[in-house]
Amino acid sequence: MEFLKHKSTEYTLKFLIIITLVILVNLAVRHQIFRYDMTEEKRYSMNEATISMLQNLKEPVYVEVYLAGDINAEFTRLQTAVKQTLEQFKTYAYGNLQYSFVNPDEASTANSRNEFYRYLVDKGIQPTTVYDNEEGRKSQKLIFPGAEITYGGRSLPVILLNGNNASGAGQAITQSIENLEFELASTIKSLSNSERKSVALYQGKGSPSMEVLNGLNEVVSTKYDFIPVGNTARLSNFDAVIFVKPSEDFSNSELYDIDQYIMNGGKGLFFMDGLMMDIDSIKDYGAMALPIETGLDDLLFKYGVRVNNDILQDVNSGNFPIVTGNLGQDPQIQLLPWPYYIILNKYAEHPIVRNLNAVYGKFVSSIDTVASTGIQKTPLLFTSDYTRKLKGPLHISFENLKEDMKPENFNLKNVPVAYLLEGEFTSAYQNRLPPEGKNESARKSISVENSIIVASDGDLLLSEINKRNGQAFPLGVDPYAKHPSNFANDQLILNMLNYLLDEDGLIISRNKELKIRPLDKVKVAEDKVWLQFINVALPILLIVVFGVLRYYWRKRKYAKFNG
Repeated sequence: MEFLKHKSTEYTLKFLIIITLVILVNLAVRHQIFRYDMTEEKRYSMNEATISMLQNLKEPVYVEVYLAGDINAEFTRLQTAVKQTLEQFKTYAYGNLQYSFVNPDEASTANSRNEFYRYLVDKGIQPTTVYDNEEGRKSQKLIFPGAEITYGGRSLPVILLNGNNASGAGQAITQSIENLEFELASTIKSLSNSERKSVALYQGKGSPSMEVLNGLNEVVSTKYDFIPVGNTARLSNFDAVIFVKPSEDFSNSELYDIDQYIMNGGKGLFFMDGLMMDIDSIKDYGAMALPIETGLDDLLFKYGVRVNNDILQDVNSGNFPIVTGNLGQDPQIQLLPWPYYIILNKYAEHPIVRNLNAVYGKFVSSIDTVASTGIQKTPLLFTSDYTRKLKGPLHISFENLKEDMKPENFNLKNVPVAYLLEGEFTSAYQNRLPPEGKNESARKSISVENSIIVASDGDLLLSEINKRNGQAFPLGVDPYAKHPSNFANDQLILNMLNYLLDEDGLIISRNKELKIRPLDKVKVAEDKVWLQFINVALPILLIVVFGVLRYYWRKRKYAKFNG
């Protein structure tokens, strides 16, 4: 064993031990991902729910992104963010995710390109027209800011451009970047989830026809099992239930079923009108908007809110066509502002509505909160700074279109029209006998920790009907807009359902915020010379000084050897 005493052998053994330890450590942590985000807003960090979902994928995920080709600087910024997000997804999915960027304009012929365009539109990925001005030449480009995710033989589209357009193009891109993680992750989760949650659409007496609910059905069905139900006794079979514009009385037994559904943890979404009014009921001499009595008001009052018997008008409104005269025998139709059609574009700081584009409401009522122990009430949607309230009963006529909307007459500001209620709800039947035939021993007086949403407009979830072919428009489409206008009514209801039914907290990723830190142009102009010196001249000067000092140091160091 004499060789063990040699220094070279000792060094060799130490080296081998170190190499072995490095290999063992790498094997131990090969499935661990270590990242440290040093940005103030943690822009490169991901929600734990997103990471967990990606790490538990059982099959590969394929993502085709169609935001490619000749795009401007703003959309290039979005494209880069999409790539960075997908790279992070790929890392956390342990390579179980693949992506590619596809340019829709790369088709060999114009016919092939147009056919591919139609394919994307049919998939639900709508194009966006971008106008550029390059060297004095104006150009118009059609891009598709969307992607298609495939998992287990099924695929779903993802809209990548979904910020608030009222904020401006640049800010809308930034908001879209903030939403990327949630949009991609929630779609992957919907595809990879073998057990989809079920949502009931209550279709009792006085409910809207399925024709105008077709857009809602198409939207919700992409991520949930969406089933019309006409019997309240069946609600316990569903994770959530949506009530859309009920207009007739619920029986005492039905109200009891709904109350106990909430008490047992069922999620309720109530889209209710304060006054009964439909645009088709307004004839030559107008129509009366009358209060609606359904009985649901008593339940909601107990839970903490009241939908008022009124209708709001707002300066921030949509348009409606009206005949203003005749040219010969042809009627002259003009689009005029219709203050009963409200564009809702002011939101709370909440993941349900953060970075959401405007939504479209019709004959919207106001909501008041009432005292309710243990319930947190969060307003989600508000009217603009110029609103007024008209109490019912109310006569509404197309003659109102011809009135000037003077801002001074709209003296209310930011009236809430939707609330999220969270907490332990008290039953409306706490101190009452249950209806005949109901089991009193199974009655609950206090709910488990639960949440519901109440909005004071049933039309938020209804589609307009195309007068030419009788088909329903997609949810959120305004057929009377001067330019094609898609409001975010569809995204709103999905966000609401995602929040209420998301046990993992995936929707919290919508709270991600990217802080834009633009330069102060005035200060830059004032300090231009000084900044140029610091960035250009100072580095060169430092190099020269270093070279001179090094020269004298070396001269002094080696001078003693020559002495």
